[in-house]
Amino acid sequence: LGMDPSKVTVWWKGIQGMTWSQLLPQLHQLKVTWPNPDILVIHLGGNDLSTESPTNLLASVKKDMTSIRSIFPHCLLVWSNILPRRVWRHSPDSHEVDLVRTTVNRRIHNIVSELGGTSVNHDNIRCGTNTGLYRANGIHLSPKGIDVFNLNLQDFLEKWELENSKNSPDV
Repeated sequence: LGMDPSKVTVWWKGIQGMTWSQLLPQLHQLKVTWPNPDILVIHLGGNDLSTESPTNLLASVKKDMTSIRSIFPHCLLVWSNILPRRVWRHSPDSHEVDLVRTTVNRRIHNIVSELGGTSVNHDNIRCGTNTGLYRANGIHLSPKGIDVFNLNLQDFLEKWELENSKNSPDV
């Protein structure tokens, strides 16, 4: 993300096709080899929207985010909003799923806020056909879209780093 490696180390653990139910087992496995992170950015849930009821998904999110808070007690939880898509697998009505996506993002933002965390919104990622941010399949980001996504994360982390350095005493 172009950040100073002496100050920030980013560990990516992306798994294509991952669903919410895979998150906690993955984090338990990584906890053994990872250092204790200062921030944990969770970008997940899009693959669950058209296969899981919003009520069930939100119940799982609330339960699992609370568990994550106890696994990483000194870590800032960051919710990275589920991105829009032109096409949602398993659903003929992309508009309906997008409405659910918006509601789910808002509710998860509230859950994470209650646990002392925050969110990255990605409001600059839209899925219109002329944005160039999505691949032809309408689901996955294009290289340009990935750049925008990464810049959003970089911007968030730079602001966090600046705040963190203001709040910590000079050594």
